[in-house]
Amino acid sequence: MDELIDLGWPQATREKATGSIHVAMHCLRRMLEPDLPPGHDSSFVHRSGNTFYRFEAGQEWWTDADEVVRLFDRARASDRQGDSRRACFYYGRVTAYPLHRFFEGEEALEPRLAPYRTRYETLHSQSLVRLIRLHRDRGELEECLEYAYRMLTVNPYNELAATVIAEAHITHGGSAHARQRLCTFLQSCVRRLGNGNRTDVLALCERAVREASSAPEPRRPN
Repeated sequence: MDELIDLGWPQATREKATGSIHVAMHCLRRMLEPDLPPGHDSSFVHRSGNTFYRFEAGQEWWTDADEVVRLFDRARASDRQGDSRRACFYYGRVTAYPLHRFFEGEEALEPRLAPYRTRYETLHSQSLVRLIRLHRDRGELEECLEYAYRMLTVNPYNELAATVIAEAHITHGGSAHARQRLCTFLQSCVRRLGNGNRTDVLALCERAVREASSAPEPRRPN
């Protein structure tokens, strides 16, 4: 709802903008499916509660690549203004776009598309990094870990994601597991990237060793 208000009614009051959105969504449903009987759900536009609309993607849908750039710009603007809640919303929208949908088929490998592919991959990774940091600063551990694990699927050598996950294990008493995970991460980095100055990871390893040697090993976090 916030995104729709920002796009369509940025100067209107919240109450007026909300009413206008509901009317617009009703008209959109009728325009997309003019024969839709009253009381039946739309195949395209779905509503959850009073403030959330979603569009179900199908095989016939195409992706507006420019929309990803606009969402990232809005996220960065909210981030600069200190509005972490809204920044998380827009960064989350950027990461919600599956990258493979931008370039499907044989055309995806054409050299002319390489700069665009690199651009969207960069926006995706930058959004994940900011989501990890913002949710960590907000004390939202579950969300922070969710994006940390997603980052490791995109970039298994991301130091921030690895340390955030290890810190969570240490905090919940899983120091030995954290130490093992960090050692594996460091070994992978050395094999792939060579020796680097990863002082944060090494410091966290030392902390995990100390805590593992001074306390019994409780249940691991999920």
